[in-house]
Amino acid sequence: MGYQTVLYEVRNHCGYIRLNRPERLNSFNMKLGKELHEVLHKASEDKQVKTVVLTGNGKGFCGGGDVKEMHQASDKPKFLRDLTKAIQKCVIEMRNMEKPVIGLVNGAAFGAGCSLALGCDIIIATKNARLGTAFIGIGLAPGCGTQLLTQVVGYQRACEYILTSKVFTADEACHLGLINKVVDEQNAFLEIDKFIDIFKSFPSIAVGKAKMLINKSLDNSMLDHFELESLTASSTAGTKDFSEGVAAFVEKRKPQFKGE
Repeated sequence: MGYQTVLYEVRNHCGYIRLNRPERLNSFNMKLGKELHEVLHKASEDKQVKTVVLTGNGKGFCGGGDVKEMHQASDKPKFLRDLTKAIQKCVIEMRNMEKPVIGLVNGAAFGAGCSLALGCDIIIATKNARLGTAFIGIGLAPGCGTQLLTQVVGYQRACEYILTSKVFTADEACHLGLINKVVDEQNAFLEIDKFIDIFKSFPSIAVGKAKMLINKSLDNSMLDHFELESLTASSTAGTKDFSEGVAAFVEKRKPQFKGE
């Protein structure tokens, strides 16, 4: 199936997704939201895909919601309600997917774009990347991203960056713990490939369940989470990958995982 606002291909057990509205700095509109969600769901269901990479086509990652379309909307409250729900639906799909999602922030990531970046599990940014929540700057309360940002940087820092609509560099974002690594643009996919190679050879069921546990830990009580960890470990103990993993450990050899 062809898409107008996203590019998608699968190679080397990785689903590569590029936001594809470069003439609008990949700004988020309803069409992009629908197609991005479809592609994310497709990647989630594809057993050949072990890792997903999300980036932007052109000079930026995602400049935010399409302000031009906001301006033209006859019913602006309804338009923003629909648009923010579409953004949130994509982030939910990314977080619920039991596969690592790697974000490559290759330039501007503002508003909705910042939220999409923070929805990823691992974030690599190029040195020219700039991030920010942006909403306040156009007279809008944030429609997404406040929880994701606050969970990482804490209350006071979140207030500083959100309430003042502050833009921060890739290096500042790395210092805040929002991204994993800053790289030169020409080396970006070399860094991404390192993660792809790791996850290609790793036990994909265990990796997926570990991601689920990390996400659930943000909301669960300690006792509830202990129980979920115990149940999840027990369930993965029934996989062929676990049998291979412990056998390889005892036999002092490298395990050959098959995602089963």
